[in-house]
Amino acid sequence: MIKKLSLYTVALLATIVIFSSCKKEYETIQMLDETKLSEYFAKNNITAIPDSAKTGYYYVLNQPAGSTDAPYKRTDSVRYQINVTGLSTGTVYTSTNATRNEGQRVGSAFGFYNKGIPAIADVLRKLQPGGTTKIYLPSYLAFGKNGIPTAGIPSNEIMIITVTTFKEAQKVLDDKHITAYLTANGITAVKDESGIYLQTITAGTGTDLINLNSLVNFSYTMKTLDAVVTQESTITVLPKTLIPAFRIMLPKFTKGSKVRMFIPSVLAYGNAASTAGSTIPANSCLDYSVEILAVTN
Repeated sequence: MIKKLSLYTVALLATIVIFSSCKKEYETIQMLDETKLSEYFAKNNITAIPDSAKTGYYYVLNQPAGSTDAPYKRTDSVRYQINVTGLSTGTVYTSTNATRNEGQRVGSAFGFYNKGIPAIADVLRKLQPGGTTKIYLPSYLAFGKNGIPTAGIPSNEIMIITVTTFKEAQKVLDDKHITAYLTANGITAVKDESGIYLQTITAGTGTDLINLNSLVNFSYTMKTLDAVVTQESTITVLPKTLIPAFRIMLPKFTKGSKVRMFIPSVLAYGNAASTAGSTIPANSCLDYSVEILAVTN
């Protein structure tokens, strides 16, 4: 009986030692991250606020000057751009292109590389629309000891997440993106009352007026403003089957017209990513060059 009890006691002690060792290793990662963050804040004179739930992240809020708006609620929509940088490497691992913005409900899942980041939604509920926040995310709340080798994210990397929010409606943001694009590329275009910017290259000579039920044959070259997505094709379709911008603009032209249209996202694919041919990110404004080849009524 004594021998059996001794073996049981030894096994129990071994289990406790192993558990304590694992716990100590996990706490060590926390402590290392905490030390790195403290040193970073001190070196850069940053006053960061610790997470009230004590999960380990820190954040800084930059509220819009003079704003009296209440912070975002879970049910609010937020339009934003995001930038994710490694604290030790300074590498930007993901970033919203300046030619567009993201958009979603505050209470929905935020994240990147298939990793949900609850801290983003939590901090947004402290931020007023139009403000900016930086979130300092310890490695154990990000990608841990494995990192993401395919993305170049090393083991135990602390992430700095910058979220810039916009108070303006999507239509207003689209107009800003397009006008900045036109200026940057030295393009002169006239704004249609719909919000589409138009550059007429060749006036049409056809006599058949286009309506939503016309059979229109046209060639096009399309690209997103960041040129990441491009498409070229010749199609024959009814205008009523196309995106809103084409339903608005095609009836303004005739056979032979060559035009270039700069289309707001709200008149393209809106806040849903398109997978027609290739994936066009949500809230993307588009640059379309179109030649109308034939019209049949």
